[in-house]
Amino acid sequence: MNPFGRIAISALIALASAHIPEPSSGGGHQRSSGEGASLYAAVFSVRGSVSGMSTGGFGVFVREDGNLWRQVTLSNVFTFGLGFFEAGKSRRYYIAGGNGLHRSTDGGNSWRILTSWKTMEVLSVVPHPVDSATIYIATPWGGHKTVDDGESWVEKMNGMRRWYVEDLLMDVRDPETLYAGSEDDLYRTTNGGELWKPMGVGGSPILAVMQHPVHHDLLLTGVEDGGVRFTTDGGMSWQSAEGLREKSIYAIASSADGKDLYAAGWETGLYRSDDNARSWRRIWNHPDVEGIFCILVDPADPAGVFVGTDGDGVFESHDRGRSWRRAGLEGGKIKQIAIYPRSQ
Repeated sequence: MNPFGRIAISALIALASAHIPEPSSGGGHQRSSGEGASLYAAVFSVRGSVSGMSTGGFGVFVREDGNLWRQVTLSNVFTFGLGFFEAGKSRRYYIAGGNGLHRSTDGGNSWRILTSWKTMEVLSVVPHPVDSATIYIATPWGGHKTVDDGESWVEKMNGMRRWYVEDLLMDVRDPETLYAGSEDDLYRTTNGGELWKPMGVGGSPILAVMQHPVHHDLLLTGVEDGGVRFTTDGGMSWQSAEGLREKSIYAIASSADGKDLYAAGWETGLYRSDDNARSWRRIWNHPDVEGIFCILVDPADPAGVFVGTDGDGVFESHDRGRSWRRAGLEGGKIKQIAIYPRSQ
């Protein structure tokens, strides 16, 4: 059973979640967190006091050059995730927040809400990788899309049997193709949300979706009480991964080269697969950590792995998970961790 599942999230109208695709513009040299790039964390709530930060509350925090975390949003903005857009000199930050979708164009110094009162709870945000005016969001009432930089939004739910969407993912090969993890299945659109078709993963809620960075027909899903289910043929057939059955998986991540896959969830610890998701083994389990909500593998250094937990902050490893240390924000419930900027 997922203790922080769709029912609890719906009750917390102030919360939202996000899954962000890799920025595909710009190219250039990727930097690790130790080479000047910043580590961002979405803290969506706290448990008691939070340590390892220069300011209190919850929202979006940044850690630069290994220093303390500092807040880059207004205090106490319920935050499930982050989105980034970069093209040329244009750089935008997005927050999927409980009171709508927030955007900053000045590095987080100021924020504007792009959605109206009709869209209070945003569960996921996917900015278009090239067209900054096009943004997709997921809500408990289905998907929405803007093509005019948030001035207006159109519902995109045609074909979905149930509208509650937990996670959104854009195909790295085609920005018109997206995947939506819903209450009853994984859905796919190939025309920018005009029509969604079920992919036949199963009847349980899909909590996480990931596309392999090298083998693009390999899709992985985290299933409530169902472990990891994956396809190697673009969705024509699905398999259950060995070692994770009957577990609720919140997060799936990959190293940039696709050799190391990671998965975690509620009372699971952290698992890794080195055979393209067929089998998994647990590589880390901390006695204080009940749930792991997010995983980040440093895109420039596959040895760097970060996990965000349910109330125990961030943990980090710099040797592919053999050893770990606390990385701050203890007491914070971390929904997403991201390294940005990713290119110079």
